[in-house]
Amino acid sequence: RVAIHEAMAQQTISIAKGGIVATLNARTSILAAANPTFGRYDPYRSFTDNVDLPITILSRFDLIFVLRDEPHPGRDEKLADHILGLQSKVVSVTSPPIKPEILRKYIAYAKRIQPELTPAAAKLIKKFYLQMRSIYQQTSTVAITARQLESLIRLAEARARAALREQVTEEDVLDVIDLMKRSLSEVGVDVETGKPDIDVILTGKPKSVREKFVILLDTIKELQEEKGCAEDEEIREALKEKGFSEAEISKLIGRLLSDGKIFSPRPGVYRLT
Repeated sequence: RVAIHEAMAQQTISIAKGGIVATLNARTSILAAANPTFGRYDPYRSFTDNVDLPITILSRFDLIFVLRDEPHPGRDEKLADHILGLQSKVVSVTSPPIKPEILRKYIAYAKRIQPELTPAAAKLIKKFYLQMRSIYQQTSTVAITARQLESLIRLAEARARAALREQVTEEDVLDVIDLMKRSLSEVGVDVETGKPDIDVILTGKPKSVREKFVILLDTIKELQEEKGCAEDEEIREALKEKGFSEAEISKLIGRLLSDGKIFSPRPGVYRLT
C-alpha cells in the first residue's frame, strides 16, 4: 500500500535494499482490483466501508466501478457453458480478433501521441464540471472537485490517443463524461441520503455522517464542561432525543475512539482528546 501510494501521488518508487538507495520513475497507468471487506459488497454501506483501502489511495483513481455478482439467467448460463466447455475433451481453438503482435505495436504507437484539447472539448468539460458543482445549491453536498476535473482531462486525452487522434474531440469528452457519471453514481453517493457526495471517496465521511460526528462531539463537550466528563448513558439519552438510534450511537462512539478524537479514562466515561 505504501508503494502504490507513492507511485500514484509522486509517480516514483523509492528503493532502499541491499545497500542501494534509489528513486525510480513510475509513470504508468494503474488498473487495480479489491475484494469487499465483508466477503460480499453491501449496497447499504458506503464504498469506503466495503473496501479496506486507505482514502489517500482511493481518491487518486480516476474511475472506480463496483462489480457485483448478481444472479442473471442469461449471463449465468453463458458462464456455466464456458466453464463446462473447458472441462470437456473437445476444446475449440479460436483465434483472437487482433493478433497480439499487432496489438502491441498499436499500443506502442498510440502512446507516442500527445493529443491537444480543442476549445470545443474544453468547453464541454467546463460545462459538465460547473453543472456538477452547482448541485451544491440543492443538496449542500459537493458532487465533484478539481481532482475529478483533472481526471476528465486525462481520460479525454486517453480516449483520443486510443483513436490515434492528435486532438481531443467533443465525442471523446462525451464518452468520458458518461464513464465519470457511472463511476460517481456507484461510489460517490451518500447511501443514507441518496445524494451525490464526493467526500465519500475523498474523506471517507459523507456530509450526513460528518454532521452526526459534530453533534456527538458537541454533546460530549457540553457534558464535559458541566461535569468534567461525559458518561455513556447521558450521551445516549441526549442523542436519542435528536433521533439517533442505539446502534448508530455505538458506531459513532467507536469510530471516534479509533480515530483518537475521544478517549475513555474509565469504562462508561468519555473525554475529548
